[in-house]
Amino acid sequence: MNEPTGTDETVDKTAVQQRTLRVLWGSAVFSRGAVSSIFPVAVLAIKDLLGSETLAGLSTAASTVGSALCAIVLATFMQRHGRNLGLTGGFAAAIIGALLAIVAIEAGTLVLFLFAMILVGVGSGTSNLSRYAAADLATEDRRSRDISSVIFAATLGAVLFPLFIGVAGDLAEDVGLDSNSGGFAMGALFFAIAGLAIWIFMRPDPLVVAGGVSNDVATRKRAVPFREAVAIAWAHPLARLAFVALVISQAVMVMVMAMTPLHMEAHGHAKGVVGQVISAHTAGMFAFAPVAGWLSDKFGRVPIVALAGVTLAAATVLTAFAGEAPKVLMFPGLFLLGLGWSFGIVAGSALLTESVAEGDRVAVQGAADTATNVASGVGALASGIVLDMAGFHILSFVGMAAAAALLGQSWFEARLVAAKLSI
Repeated sequence: MNEPTGTDETVDKTAVQQRTLRVLWGSAVFSRGAVSSIFPVAVLAIKDLLGSETLAGLSTAASTVGSALCAIVLATFMQRHGRNLGLTGGFAAAIIGALLAIVAIEAGTLVLFLFAMILVGVGSGTSNLSRYAAADLATEDRRSRDISSVIFAATLGAVLFPLFIGVAGDLAEDVGLDSNSGGFAMGALFFAIAGLAIWIFMRPDPLVVAGGVSNDVATRKRAVPFREAVAIAWAHPLARLAFVALVISQAVMVMVMAMTPLHMEAHGHAKGVVGQVISAHTAGMFAFAPVAGWLSDKFGRVPIVALAGVTLAAATVLTAFAGEAPKVLMFPGLFLLGLGWSFGIVAGSALLTESVAEGDRVAVQGAADTATNVASGVGALASGIVLDMAGFHILSFVGMAAAAALLGQSWFEARLVAAKLSI
């Protein structure tokens, strides 16, 4: 049975949007739960494989390479085939990655582990890209809230599932596996549930209904390449700001979060406590997303992008003082780090979507997520080196500087738009 095209006037777009949101909510719980379960054990596993903390950011860097590749490849694919096939394929790759990671950990094979983390990163990138499916049929006055609802739905998985990392590790040891394999086994299961939810229930495809894909080969839109998509975004001040907001919000969050498990473990905290701090962090990322969406729709995208810069700066001030990793600083610092990310991603995603032409949206969204993941991957890799050579406080200062740059960019682009409107 063919999916309806965007020109089919018999399709109730409001009903399709509501169905799409419900499916995305369910999928987000498990996809984000998978990512949150895998992240802490991946950092610890790479440290065990290398026997050193210096390049511990390699695991996060590998996953962000996967996310970057996923963003541009899936964006190109979805321009031609829709959201359903693209998102399902991304989660399928992540399942394979999580299972290969277990094999690599047990065999002590670094190369295989890094390849596996690239595939796991595809799952993370797919989870991130799924938020744009909520914008395909959203009205302008609800776009931020619909995007944020998907991010909020992920709260349950993101906060709850990491609490079972210790249990999963114990179960893995009970069957003769490395304790770090437990988190990857959980992740594989959760990615499978997320992918099946999309594949079975997200029909009709929202991008097809919105007119972003045509079943007619003669009228099918051409795939916009990465460089052209970046140029399209960079040509408009607000799209440019959105692009920068997405990149900085993600990069600062990943850079500091990536080294948090190592920093805490080095100061005597057990895996359970590390998992609790990561849960607080992910609560900041997802639990307050509806607030970010409401503020963005109510007061405008640009002020909330600026608020993201302020919140990220506050977070890195706290972590800069957490030299001995005291819980009294790590919990609020990582929570605010997640909250600043939420403000930047929600407002930035909505601003990017509405600042470019409809025919260019999917390509620009993919390009933005690719650039975002490349930046965070470089930051994650460098963060291990900075942590080893200079300390967690210097790493926090780097994040603080990036947050200040986002504030400056918000002021500059807002002034530029105001000046153009006054002419």
